Amino acid sequence: MWSSGETIVVRYRSIDGAFRAGRPLTVVEDGPEWLVAHLPEDTVVAVPVLADGRGLRDVPLEERWAHPRATALRPWTASDLVMLFPRDREFSLWLFRERGTFRGWYVNLEERHVRGARTIDTRDGILDLWVPADTGAPQWKDEDELESAIVQGRVTADQAAQIRAEGERVVAERPWPTGWEAFVPDPAWPVPRLPDGWDTP
Repeated sequence: MWSSGETIVVRYRSIDGAFRAGRPLTVVEDGPEWLVAHLPEDTVVAVPVLADGRGLRDVPLEERWAHPRATALRPWTASDLVMLFPRDREFSLWLFRERGTFRGWYVNLEERHVRGARTIDTRDGILDLWVPADTGAPQWKDEDELESAIVQGRVTADQAAQIRAEGERVVAERPWPTGWEAFVPDPAWPVPRLPDGWDTP
């Protein structure tokens, strides 16, 4: 169990087996059902890119997984983010807030989380769900990417079916609202930083 205020790193394994994406997070609460962590806007995170520096979405979808990968460091600019990691499940739940206004819930389907001393390891499942705060109606995202990933050998048809099944379970359970939608971080917390060797297996 981690303590409030500790820095941990969630790491995403790439298709080449290396950790290409990493986000330093501040632990908010490590409870029996959920780990709650915070990612401030403008925190420097690691993101996967193509070996030539292009973004993953800068190539046609039909060749998305055909190019060598590298890692780049960039500020997280999407929003202030609260991330919830359930125990023994294959998703995480992200709470997006923009300038203090809650926008919605993002269900990131991913492999079951493996904890290290200060890390959470997983692998993105490609398919996701977005739940706008104003409607509460889940919307599937990146279905075309999942289909392309099957064709390109990134996942098998059976793995893709398992990913979708987990998403359907989350939709049926509707674990939102979470009670963390209006969370305000402790102003004394420093901005979390990626430690040296964060991507070491």
